[in-house]
Amino acid sequence: MAAADEMAEVSAGKLARWPFRAVSLPWQRRLRRWHRRLAIITAVQLLLWTLSGIYFAFIDIAVVRGEPHRLPLPSERVDLSTFAFPVTSTSQITVKPRLKGELVVGVVDDQTGRTNWLTPSGAPVAPLTAEQAIAIVWDKTDIAADVTEWVTSAPQAAEYRGRQLPLWRAYDVDEPSLRVYVDPRSGDIIAIRNTAWRAWDFLWMLHIMDYDDRDDIGTWLLKLFSVMALLTAIAGIGLYLMIPWRRSSS
Repeated sequence: MAAADEMAEVSAGKLARWPFRAVSLPWQRRLRRWHRRLAIITAVQLLLWTLSGIYFAFIDIAVVRGEPHRLPLPSERVDLSTFAFPVTSTSQITVKPRLKGELVVGVVDDQTGRTNWLTPSGAPVAPLTAEQAIAIVWDKTDIAADVTEWVTSAPQAAEYRGRQLPLWRAYDVDEPSLRVYVDPRSGDIIAIRNTAWRAWDFLWMLHIMDYDDRDDIGTWLLKLFSVMALLTAIAGIGLYLMIPWRRSSS
């Protein structure tokens, strides 16, 4: 009876203009029911997307990567005439200082993509010792490292994942959460990990819904919940646009 009266008022021009839409009560109930179900299922993930997005937006990515701890590196002259080793026409070559007064040459293997580090004479470089790794950390960062660990394996979701092993991990015994990873062949500081990075990494895992290695942004869970979130939004818009509502007449 109320629905009939409402439709009569529309015909008489007594109700508000757009966005009034006349939808039968059974369809209204269906729309509300599906919107409620979708919202319940997607609510937690929508909250996680929002919280992680807020963190990503407000935290400085340079702080996350530990860039403020890196010190500017001095420039050095390189005499290429002292270099003697065979390379192919497709090889990528990098020359850089490792220790003070020592240059190393990186040659990328075209087949594996790995970088082989050589001395200027073409011999493989000897890996850095623990003492040399600490010296590099002191020279290249403001972190007073006094402990080193030799890393030979990378568990799933390790904070140094994707890096060529082995590595030196160095840190200050009084601040073990701030860690530096040193490539023992090139002497590069390949990663600095801190609490901000670990929070970022955890939220990134929740954001992309990859709970294993945290690198796959195309997981089936992410695709599924993205579609469900879209349907939730569409249902909500439908509730606003399609269900009758009144305005006070002027």
